[in-house]
Amino acid sequence: MHFASFDLGDPVFECFGLRVSAQLVTIENLYGVDPDRVRIERAERRVRVVAGGLRCAGGQQSAAGSLELDVEDAGGDCVRLRVRASAPAKLRCAKVLLRDLDPALAVSADGASFTAVADHGELFGYPMRLPTPLLWLRAGDALLALRAEDARVREKRFALYRERVGDFAGRGAVELIHEEEAPRFATSIETPDFVVDRGGEPRATEAEHIAFVERAFGLQPFAERRDVPAWARDLSLVVVLHGMHWTGRALLDYDAMLEVLRFVAARIEPRRVLAYLPGWEGRYYWQYGEYRAEPQLGGDAGFAKLCDGARALGIHLMPMFGANCVNAWLPRFRDFDPRARLKSATGNRFHGNTPDWDLSRAHDTGWQAWLNPGHPGWRDELAGQIESLATRFGFDAVFLDTTEIWVNDPDHAVFDGYRALAERLHAAIPNLLLAGEYDYDALLACFGLFQRAWWTHSPAFTQRYVRRFAHLCEGEPEGRTGVHEFGVWKAGAIAAAPGLLATIAFQDGTLARSRAAIEAAIAQAARRDE
Repeated sequence: MHFASFDLGDPVFECFGLRVSAQLVTIENLYGVDPDRVRIERAERRVRVVAGGLRCAGGQQSAAGSLELDVEDAGGDCVRLRVRASAPAKLRCAKVLLRDLDPALAVSADGASFTAVADHGELFGYPMRLPTPLLWLRAGDALLALRAEDARVREKRFALYRERVGDFAGRGAVELIHEEEAPRFATSIETPDFVVDRGGEPRATEAEHIAFVERAFGLQPFAERRDVPAWARDLSLVVVLHGMHWTGRALLDYDAMLEVLRFVAARIEPRRVLAYLPGWEGRYYWQYGEYRAEPQLGGDAGFAKLCDGARALGIHLMPMFGANCVNAWLPRFRDFDPRARLKSATGNRFHGNTPDWDLSRAHDTGWQAWLNPGHPGWRDELAGQIESLATRFGFDAVFLDTTEIWVNDPDHAVFDGYRALAERLHAAIPNLLLAGEYDYDALLACFGLFQRAWWTHSPAFTQRYVRRFAHLCEGEPEGRTGVHEFGVWKAGAIAAAPGLLATIAFQDGTLARSRAAIEAAIAQAARRDE
């Protein structure tokens, strides 16, 4: 985190035991409240700060604009804060600062395990780091639950640090930051409610927040979801069949995939098995954006045989598609609308992950283009390919890779694109199971199944709404990660757990070398169904 080398001079307001400041960030500067143009209105359970002007440069310069800070005593040591403001340029963010806190700061995303805030501070953002805008802060002996109630997916940031300069140097501070959707940047801004709970028990606080999330995004319990087909509720095992690596090495061709499925089907009820196919379309990631049966894996005839064979067995197939990533060097994308590229609010191009596919150790994947599903052209392109392939080959599940990616794109709202894509695919493909990779609160309403993120832990509350399976880099008995860039990682099949389907992964040689381990893992998954 970075800081100014001088005191910004923001006035501090006493509100129900909190010491509060406010700031505005436009696309061209940082502004605070002009203390000479402020009035404070106090009522029994409300404080309203009304500023008729702004200032910047640590108070050296005055500026036009206004800011209203409403602070409400919501009872039970709970305070609600919201900002309404205007500025001389388009506004990006509004901040509420909690100041003069004990400097012994520790933070938790689950209300249970806390980590000390380092000297350089800590920054948590929703939706890319926090799955919902909620965290807990210990400041000395005080416990604060911090959250935002927003019915739209708009970025929230929680910045935690000890102040460097000014009257509160060395004291703890928190910034509650709301960023408007970039397509809606304007000279005025209004935040949703930020809620500071100084007395709530963590589980009760979480329950209150999740109740809001349910209402805001229309979440339904897994058993009641209308977008989850009946057959998907009976799944107990995911079989990962690795197709072609980025280098072009065929790990499993379509005939080998079908051989694995016949082996599995003889040992567990096939209707309970979902076969997940990464790299089925050719070179993993390199072929992203142009989906077809890969000739070296068996071509159209081989893929049709796989789909027909799985269907005859009663196993469900789930090919993998990139929700937002393509090979820009493929002919169909050389002249694609550049406005479809994912970018930050000020136009920095987003470039996502950069695996070292060629082992140059340069992590240079400039051939990849990250596209916004909110862009109608890209959404139509992707949905059209999926619909055509599903009609032709008859698979009944689709996995969309990297759906967790979110940026504040100034052209199109990313989450709105995912929601529109999901709605279109469900309307076009009967009894479709739609899966995504990793989740935040609103995405739970779009997908009934998620690939577990190996790099974090999904909140327990999400088990009410979705099911998960292990990441494609997990589940192989010897720890080989198939098409994934890790190469070798965690060895062994992944057993079922609450909300998690058992997962076994296969690449070339897995069945021959690890037959006993696979048999044991399948038997364990089968026993859970008895």
